[in-house]
Amino acid sequence: MIKVKALDPFKILYQLPESINIVVVIGGRGGAKTYEVSKFIAYSSTIKKKRCVVLRDEKELIRESILNEVLLRFDTANANGALAQHYSRLDTGIKDKETGEMVVFTKGFRASAKDKKANLKSISDIDIAVVEEAEDIRDEEKFNTFADSIRKEGSLIIIILNTPDINHWIIKRYFNLVFVEDGFYEIVPKQIDGFLCIKTSYKDNPHLPKHIIRNYENYGNPDSHLYNYHYFMTAIKGYASTGRRGQVYTKFKSIKLADYLKLPFKEVYAQDFGTASPAAMIGAKIDKNRIYARLLNYKPMTTLEIGKFYCTLKLTDSDEIIADSADEKAIRKLKNGWRGEELSADEFLKYPRLAVGFHVKGAKKGQDSVRFGIDLLTGMDVFIVEESAEMWNEVHNYVYAQDKNGNYTNEPIDDFNHALDDLRYIAVEKKGSTYKVYE
Repeated sequence: MIKVKALDPFKILYQLPESINIVVVIGGRGGAKTYEVSKFIAYSSTIKKKRCVVLRDEKELIRESILNEVLLRFDTANANGALAQHYSRLDTGIKDKETGEMVVFTKGFRASAKDKKANLKSISDIDIAVVEEAEDIRDEEKFNTFADSIRKEGSLIIIILNTPDINHWIIKRYFNLVFVEDGFYEIVPKQIDGFLCIKTSYKDNPHLPKHIIRNYENYGNPDSHLYNYHYFMTAIKGYASTGRRGQVYTKFKSIKLADYLKLPFKEVYAQDFGTASPAAMIGAKIDKNRIYARLLNYKPMTTLEIGKFYCTLKLTDSDEIIADSADEKAIRKLKNGWRGEELSADEFLKYPRLAVGFHVKGAKKGQDSVRFGIDLLTGMDVFIVEESAEMWNEVHNYVYAQDKNGNYTNEPIDDFNHALDDLRYIAVEKKGSTYKVYE
């Protein structure tokens, strides 16, 4: 019986539940990610006779990393020549002598940096696919096309990466974010069927030389000549960075949609307008000093399209909608409804509520209303539905403006704020009893 020595976080690779088909190996530098996965691939291909493909964004860069590590693990296991009886160790991978089939080979999403299109032909009959340095793959659809082509029963995809920024699709798809401090988040694996996360840092690797550990820690030491705080928090500790300093809302928490829907509080709505930008609409529930919110729409819409959308939501007179008061015409139309000559007979039949109108009111605005609303939300416990991806993108990218010297002001940028403006409208309306509207 073959026994493989593996660091504790990686032992599960050798006893994976059958239900697991995606493993994300992530974290900071020195966490033995490449070393341990390359060992697993060498073992799986030769001992378990699994067919493995190694992928990277650019094929021409693969040999610089994990393929070379796989071949080194093969050489170590072949010290007595046992593996060489059955396998040929080539510069391009490992070949089964009996079948003539490559059991370890490489592919690139692109052949080179100059190519814009994926180059993933001839990937079939794969047991294990390893995607290395996946932080370089920013095109989610390109990855989806590849992943959907791995169709063999029991196949496994292993994604290896250093923790990227919070806007990377891998973070959005597989992780929740927990605020650590301004600009940095701990990544927490989501509970997803078929998904397993192995997260490590240099502290999980007992084999690192002392001088390497000392250097890693000095990146976070203000008194060291190596001090680089951003690098320490991201590359070393493995936190996800916003990529932007000065984030306005730093302590929002997530809640699953199913849990949000179970909350026994009346839902109130807010509406932003936009035919080119998002006509963001949210729903929110308030309980004392807690506000829970979900995104309902993020597409641009005309006023009529918004009205039809309200109909699909089955909103009635009891459903309060707080809208951006800058568009008084849209508010009047949504409130008063459409007349006979303004709609077709089919529209009236399909959306009868359009003739009645909805319970829409303008948001309270005036002197310092933005600052007042931000302060209100900052003082509350705010929960955003996990599945509301566009709203979370706003949270992570809504920052304070900078002056000409790069210093942050007290005014936020006028961007990434469509759904967040909605949230502010609700907070001011429902919790801002001390706010005075200035005409």
